[in-house]
Amino acid sequence: MKPSIRILLAVAAATVATVPAQSSAFTAGTVTAIAPDDGLNIRKWPGANSKIIDVYLLGEPISLTGRCKNIITNVSFRIDGGGSAAWKYAKMKKANVWCQVMTDAAELGWARGTYIWPE
Repeated sequence: MKPSIRILLAVAAATVATVPAQSSAFTAGTVTAIAPDDGLNIRKWPGANSKIIDVYLLGEPISLTGRCKNIITNVSFRIDGGGSAAWKYAKMKKANVWCQVMTDAAELGWARGTYIWPE
């Protein structure tokens, strides 16, 4: 093998080794606080006028990406770190907070945080 190829491979291997790993895990949640005959709309973007891409029923499991956003203040925050479910829900249930979810069809969408209990 030529020395230039060996150097290139060594640099590539070193670069790969120093890249931090990205977490691909989702935070589990359960649909809550809706009427038994109602559904939680999952929307394309965080907002009540955005297109509905899915609907979840009371008690159904739902996957959260961990990202939530207050659409009035435009402040984003994460709920996938430490802390109890009650602490996370206290942040999620505030007015105008939407949380990003992954639907069963593997599509990213948004739901009002107040209707999801994080596990």
